[in-house]
Amino acid sequence: MLRAGIFCILLLLTAAASAQSQLTLYGVIDAGLIYNTHQAAGDGSRFSVESGALQVSRWGLRGSEQIDPDMRILFSLESTLNHDTGSAGAGFGGNQFSQNGTSTSLFDRAAWLGVSGRYGTLTAGRQNILGVESVGRADPADLAHAATNPNVLLSGMYAGALYGGFGSNRGGAALRQNNALKYLSPAVEGSGFALMYAPGEQAASVRSSSYAGVSAYYSNGRDGVAAAYGVFRDQTGAASLEAWAAGVKWRPSEQWTVRASFAGDVVRGDITIPMPGNPQANANGRRITVGGIGVDYQHFPALVSTVAAYQSRRSGDVPGRAAQYLVITKYSLSGRTVLYGSLTLAVAASPAPQDTMLALGIIGIGSGYRSAWRVASGMQHVF
Repeated sequence: MLRAGIFCILLLLTAAASAQSQLTLYGVIDAGLIYNTHQAAGDGSRFSVESGALQVSRWGLRGSEQIDPDMRILFSLESTLNHDTGSAGAGFGGNQFSQNGTSTSLFDRAAWLGVSGRYGTLTAGRQNILGVESVGRADPADLAHAATNPNVLLSGMYAGALYGGFGSNRGGAALRQNNALKYLSPAVEGSGFALMYAPGEQAASVRSSSYAGVSAYYSNGRDGVAAAYGVFRDQTGAASLEAWAAGVKWRPSEQWTVRASFAGDVVRGDITIPMPGNPQANANGRRITVGGIGVDYQHFPALVSTVAAYQSRRSGDVPGRAAQYLVITKYSLSGRTVLYGSLTLAVAASPAPQDTMLALGIIGIGSGYRSAWRVASGMQHVF
């Protein structure tokens, strides 16, 4: 009888502990058909079936445990999902510098553990840079078409081939940083701030391959404004990339939403970042800025359209300029499944590489064209 009673108590305690723990499997599967003109000389149009055409396909595990009334343990593991080929994860520089990244990370989007309480949230691991989680919410296209979105690839410094090996990734994508510590303050009347530091973990150097950033925001649940600033250092510690961004989201009515952002960055110090036709290009003083504005219109609960425009500029080493104009329509079949279609026009100042590079693949570099159209349609399912 005593053993039976103890067993029942243990069952109750286990059930109580389980009730306080949560584990969620989640993800997005986005399958799109894309037709893109002017990808190579002689027209060179391209037709493709792509994963993550509108929003990046991904899967992840998110969990938490309430260990007392004022403290919760959190973790997140999230991976890019290329369902068109079955692969997962993305590359970064690894322990050695690589312009485009060579080490494949399964949980490339997030891999962190942290604690949250009345004084804020502290997390450690591979995490988004601060601009993504603050100014990213004001992206004119709501971060649509991430693979060619100027705020993702340029102000988010995602393109290692363009930006070089700044930050703790030592190449590849700088949008997320390895070995990072992040602190998010509690929100006070809608306002808050965040701090982040990622050491390069190199012997005899606390500056090399590091990232440090700060951001602040205000939101009333409807409208909001955010700003972020960060410094990335190269593997030698002698060169840095300073980046800043600001954005605003405004909902004048239930049907209309306006988002606008401005971001920029500048290279300080001698560092070689190859570009087409000049593999020994010195990027010291190079500046890139991205400005954009977008408007959402909710036709009815299931149908929303977005019109957005971006202007990207390069200066300091060679001048460059390109623009993107997008129209996106989404129709919700259910609370989890969306049909979408989009039309994008990219226009560069000239067919030269320093201009077409800022079109981020919509115009083929070396194609001889300074403009291109992209048509995309597809389905997105959230689980």
